[in-house]
Amino acid sequence: MATTVDAKAIASTLYESLIGATLEQLQATAPKLSGFAGGDVAQRVDAALPANALPQVRNFLLSLANEGLLDQLGEVVTAFGNFTAGPPAQALAAVVTSAVALSANQQATISADLRTRYGAETKVSFTIDASLIGGLVIRVGDQVLDNSLRTRLSAVQRNMLTS
Repeated sequence: MATTVDAKAIASTLYESLIGATLEQLQATAPKLSGFAGGDVAQRVDAALPANALPQVRNFLLSLANEGLLDQLGEVVTAFGNFTAGPPAQALAAVVTSAVALSANQQATISADLRTRYGAETKVSFTIDASLIGGLVIRVGDQVLDNSLRTRLSAVQRNMLTS
């Protein structure tokens, strides 16, 4: 079963893939349509598009042509590229809490895993809380992974009390 984190990561990948494909197709097509005047618009657009072009890209180009704006395609593609880049992503803060001090190797492994999952700019800090008894509590943004022995023991105690 996918977690919320997995669903968000997958959705983000899908979004970036679709936007990236659209931008690539527009960038490949724009030079082929520059200076286009008159003639069969649909035929010219179809000839300029890559074979795997999204239908939405074709429809967009035809709409520009019908509005007489095809001569501005280069500027539109540049603006779209800037728009899709968006503002720089803010680095997430990750706090890893353990019952004992982690070795440098353990810290490096955990940091690498978190940066792979949440982005290279993720800032990872490590703290110690002896009350955890063992295991880790990892907080990234509004997400918490509590794999501490304290939490596991509490769950066992709750199960015993309800039985």
